[in-house]
Amino acid sequence: MKTVRVAAGIIQRDNEVLAVQRGYGEMDGLWEFPGGKIDTSETPEEACRRELLEELNVRITSLQDFYTLEYDYPDFHLSMNCFLCHLDEESGEPARNDRQRDMRWVHKSSLATLEWMPADIELVNMLVRMGEEKEQALVKRRAAVRKSMQGNKRRDTKPELLVRQRLRAAGLTGYRLDWAKAPGRPDIAFPGRKIAIFVNGCYWHRCPHCNPSMPSKNVEFWEAKFRRNVERDARALAELEELGWCAITIWECELKRDRIDETMARVIETVRPIQALTE
Repeated sequence: MKTVRVAAGIIQRDNEVLAVQRGYGEMDGLWEFPGGKIDTSETPEEACRRELLEELNVRITSLQDFYTLEYDYPDFHLSMNCFLCHLDEESGEPARNDRQRDMRWVHKSSLATLEWMPADIELVNMLVRMGEEKEQALVKRRAAVRKSMQGNKRRDTKPELLVRQRLRAAGLTGYRLDWAKAPGRPDIAFPGRKIAIFVNGCYWHRCPHCNPSMPSKNVEFWEAKFRRNVERDARALAELEELGWCAITIWECELKRDRIDETMARVIETVRPIQALTE
């Protein structure tokens, strides 16, 4: 399923939020937060600023990363980066365009009275339930998580190096790393043989074998984040299967000293026959 990445702005004024009513397509008449698609050459923040300028003719300030919403429509998967923001002091009032039926400032307590786009309902429920203090706490947590994640390696982690070392020792070479042309961007891929290997960290991907602990604070935030990770992994595996790939998941705990031999023997036994068939 194709993933469409968009950025949306939750423009705030006192306890009100700006909502726009869609005026086109199958979901004509439903309400949503203004925004649009993220171009490949821009960040979500840049996309949010650009889209709000193009859609509403406004400039925004105090942009804060608030939430990443994931939703499966029938034909595509939506990944929406949501930002809290305010109108720039020098910006005029928002002006709707010909693709919007209506636009209004809505008190947060009344957001649920509108008929929203299916993907926006989860975000609406959060805004109704949260006060300003909780919103800012979530913003700070997301900033801290983002900073932490930026310090984590995307490639060449210790578990990946162990797997690659065992594959080379078994004569299984010619693989590609972090292969962007396959669903899920496998850590190790044999494109010609359609083999994808994911080396998953147990904590972030929620290993079913060692059942990693859950943070004791901000449980709702972490549950949502982990759920998105698990759902994203499942989508990638399903898409690979549809394309005829053999997908292998190796968990970090399976590479510990007392388990790595058994784990890699299983992986090699899977990869080698497929290699022979394609040569």
